[in-house]
Amino acid sequence: MKTQLIILFTLMLNFAHAGKVIFNYELDLTQYKDDRLKVKFNIPKIKQDEVVFHLPKVVPGTYSIHNYGSFAHDIVALDKKGDTLKVERLDKNSWKIINAKKLKSISYWVDDTWNTREIKESIFEPAGTNFEEDFFVLNTFGIFGYLKGYEKSPCDIIIKHPKKLYGSTSLLRSTANDSTDYFFSNSYHELADSPMMYCVPDTISVMIGNTQVLVSVYKKEEKNLAKSIMKDIKPLMMAQHAYLGDSLPVKNYAFIITLVGGGFMSSYGALEHSKSSFFYLPSFMKGNSLTENINHIAAHEFLHIITPLNIHSKEIGEFDYINPEMSKHLWMYEGMTEYASHHSQLCGRIVNLKDFLGTIKSKISGAKGYNNKVPFTEISEGMLDKYHGELQNVYLKGALISLCLDLELRHLSNGAYGTQKLMHDLSLKFGPTKSFEDDKLFDIITEMTYPSIRQFFTDHVEGLEPLDYAKYFKYIGVDYTEEKTKYGSKREFKVNNDDKGAVALRDKWMGK
Repeated sequence: MKTQLIILFTLMLNFAHAGKVIFNYELDLTQYKDDRLKVKFNIPKIKQDEVVFHLPKVVPGTYSIHNYGSFAHDIVALDKKGDTLKVERLDKNSWKIINAKKLKSISYWVDDTWNTREIKESIFEPAGTNFEEDFFVLNTFGIFGYLKGYEKSPCDIIIKHPKKLYGSTSLLRSTANDSTDYFFSNSYHELADSPMMYCVPDTISVMIGNTQVLVSVYKKEEKNLAKSIMKDIKPLMMAQHAYLGDSLPVKNYAFIITLVGGGFMSSYGALEHSKSSFFYLPSFMKGNSLTENINHIAAHEFLHIITPLNIHSKEIGEFDYINPEMSKHLWMYEGMTEYASHHSQLCGRIVNLKDFLGTIKSKISGAKGYNNKVPFTEISEGMLDKYHGELQNVYLKGALISLCLDLELRHLSNGAYGTQKLMHDLSLKFGPTKSFEDDKLFDIITEMTYPSIRQFFTDHVEGLEPLDYAKYFKYIGVDYTEEKTKYGSKREFKVNNDDKGAVALRDKWMGK
């Protein structure tokens, strides 16, 4: 029966990927040892005399150099007879394979990043890996490599695992038996964008519109948390479903949550993916503190299903994991997402106008402490190196840029059109497989909206003109004042008409 299922699965994959070069990965979680796993990468027939094998240097969403190749070792390339081929290491993340026309497979060991015995690279925990007997975190880009030039080729993944463990992921799966999972991915990009977690299952899924939303939780000391977490975040998901026009652009989504950390050196938080997000939170977090943190993070990460999944430039859509080019538009990828995470809660009446304005005030205060002498587009392009210290400002000033853009659009359209509708229209214009030219986005948005919007971007995103909060908030009947004091600045919002201000910030558009 097992053999028949494997044959059927293979036939299904061959039909789905007919005419394409298909790569295959094998990973056996039952054979881990010393915080290491062995990976086998099976290669179809290729035509090059030499190829380069990579593990990523940088992955989308982290804005940091991680050098995952530093955690791989004992790389062996074999031909179909089992004889070794010459492998030459080029740098931390690259290996050249000689006589590659004969290449049949590449095998190697990979260390996990949470428990490595040697300090090799500093890895943000939500972007890392963990290998334990009953708990495996598989951020796929930290485990599976690729051949240069074949990033868009389909790949199959076979993972053997202990029977008691379940693998949570957004990646499409066909399970052959209770100890082997078969996945397939349309490309390495999709595989790298799909984290997995194997543990004793604590999961629950619900339908939000036409989208199946999974919550999967790991906490060693406590079980059955998924149900309560889902209960807490479901109202948020419903509000965002309405915010996006009663339609979500993904068929499934996974919240993968670990409650394991406890040390002061850990980097708590989450990493977004197109159809999932991976959380790394302290194990001592519980009750209202846990609910508030998960809701705050989930509100932001979930909205990445809009951008960059459906709205992205070529720098993101054709991401180079070794020599990436950064986009000018982190104000949109992260800033707009951050603004929408709060705006959607206002629209869904999860928060009131006073709380919303309190959040905005804290962002204005926080943004003052960052670089205001370099255009935001330039900071965005230099985020990996020169301006990496400005990353947090993307979630502050980037969100404020998006807020002011929203208010300006509402003013020009008499309340009929804002960033909520703009992002919807951009998603329809582009989508997951169509990228925009980085230099043309401002002109594209201008053509879709109003001529004066181009000047907004020229002044506030490409230029150094400060955002005039008093001007923009006055559009909706809210007074903003900023007064210098002995200890800094005192910032206040005065709502002249609470109903008017709240309604003015809630788009009338509901996807109709």
